[in-house]
Amino acid sequence: MTERKVSIVSKNYAKALFEVAKDNNSEEIYRNQLEDVLKVLESSEDLKIVMANSSISTSKKIEILNSVFGGKIDLKIMNFLKLLVEKGRFGEIETILDSYTELSDKMSNKKNVEIISSIPLHFEEKTNVLFKLEHKLQCEITPHWTVDESIIAGLIIKFDDYVIDSSIRNKIEKLSKKISV
Repeated sequence: MTERKVSIVSKNYAKALFEVAKDNNSEEIYRNQLEDVLKVLESSEDLKIVMANSSISTSKKIEILNSVFGGKIDLKIMNFLKLLVEKGRFGEIETILDSYTELSDKMSNKKNVEIISSIPLHFEEKTNVLFKLEHKLQCEITPHWTVDESIIAGLIIKFDDYVIDSSIRNKIEKLSKKISV
């Protein structure tokens, strides 16, 4: 789970698109199609370079978008991409998607949670952690599991602006601070 700084402008574009999606009952479709657009951009270095190049005209970029995505994505998403090109905001598509996803998850009572352990957890352990988290947070959890041996043992759980650190490393650091005072 990568953290990207999301600008207010990106949040506003995402919010506007999300409102259109809600009006059409297409929240998930738009999200999936934005993810598909991003995958295509990530897989084509040439397309990324062309779309970021300020010396290429807006009309040429829109023509390229039409040839790559025309007929493959919803017309409203295509118009949204064209708007981003026209306003010089196409480079913010990743953060717009992040913000859109956050709005979508909030509406459907879901949370993305990063769970860091010192060793790979077994299925039963993961299930137990998820059950407790979902019960505690009263929402559906989308986990992102990571292994970091440096935490020694325990778990670090990150969601929204919260960090729950029950790792041995954290406890040792706290103890060390108390001893050195």
